[in-house]
Amino acid sequence: MANTQKNCAREPSPAKDIFRLAVESCPAAMIMIGAGGLISLANAECERMFNYQRNEMIGAPIESLIPARLRQDHLAHRAGFAKTPSKRQMGVGRDLYAVRSDGTEFPVEIGLTPFEAPDGPGVMAFVIDISARRESERAIGKYTEELERANEGLARFAYAASHDIQEPLRKIATFSHIQKDALARNDMAQVAFAAGIMQESALHARGLVADLLNLSRSINAEYDLEPVPIKTAVSEALDNLSQAIKDKNAVLEVDLDDFEIDADRWQIVSLIQNLVSNALKYHKPGQRPVIRISARSGTPKGRVLSVADEGIGFSMLYLKDIFEPFKRLHSRDDYPGSGIGLAICKTIAARHKWTLTAHGTPLIGAKFEIGFVPA
Repeated sequence: MANTQKNCAREPSPAKDIFRLAVESCPAAMIMIGAGGLISLANAECERMFNYQRNEMIGAPIESLIPARLRQDHLAHRAGFAKTPSKRQMGVGRDLYAVRSDGTEFPVEIGLTPFEAPDGPGVMAFVIDISARRESERAIGKYTEELERANEGLARFAYAASHDIQEPLRKIATFSHIQKDALARNDMAQVAFAAGIMQESALHARGLVADLLNLSRSINAEYDLEPVPIKTAVSEALDNLSQAIKDKNAVLEVDLDDFEIDADRWQIVSLIQNLVSNALKYHKPGQRPVIRISARSGTPKGRVLSVADEGIGFSMLYLKDIFEPFKRLHSRDDYPGSGIGLAICKTIAARHKWTLTAHGTPLIGAKFEIGFVPA
């Protein structure tokens, strides 16, 4: 009988085995803190989270897992908890941080459960690393800010678009009445004049709608990324503008390195086409447009494509404005157009995560540069 009792005493307790299994399999770091704030137990997740071996933590003060800048405050909080211990979440309303063995800090949530042990009171702390959650919250916050800015931009865009589209429609309405009165008087010269104005206004409205559709496509269309040779993209853009280049008698200097860009083919051609079209439009009166297109693969900025001209340029005070839809630095009578081309360029570059920069000097010229994502 005595031997049986001794054997039973040596056998591990099932309850202890279950407790140990529960502690080791817990997805949160479990830390038991005893008298004097010393760690008496740490589970496997605690080792992983803090990057310490278990024997390095046992017997160490709990403050060793807290950033040095917060340890003094923690001593005061721990003393306060010892006076009125209760099961609760630690640091409600405050940001809590822990520190790994290499000194890196990370945000945590901590639950505290006090207990009474034979050697005195203690507390079990459950620690959860919330780094991923905080990163998600930051990403959501950034996305929300971007969405708010986009909504504000959309409101401005809608106002500007409605204003611009109404202008040719008002002209058509006004001159249709003029034409009607002229027909009643049999004034064919006035009829022809009114018809010309209405036709011009209709073409302007059609061009504006086409530009709006292109802008919408650059914003909303799904991109089909593929390797596009930069020489091919430039060639297609210039082919699309061949008649305008001929009409303007423009001088083009093209110097391209041979490399490929992961891009939506239609979009990169559209971007280059809009930049060249912009250079064709804003040339100095009475002078042939001079446009230089270059692409380099080994610059300090990586792979870049630039479109430079010797046109009327612009003041850097208006750098932000030139990329806004419907923003014009000159009257439509002097330089016809919708004012959407550079906005399309900005959108295409942003969606591809490229950079688009511009530099202008009044009466000297302008240069636009696209910085592509490194290969």
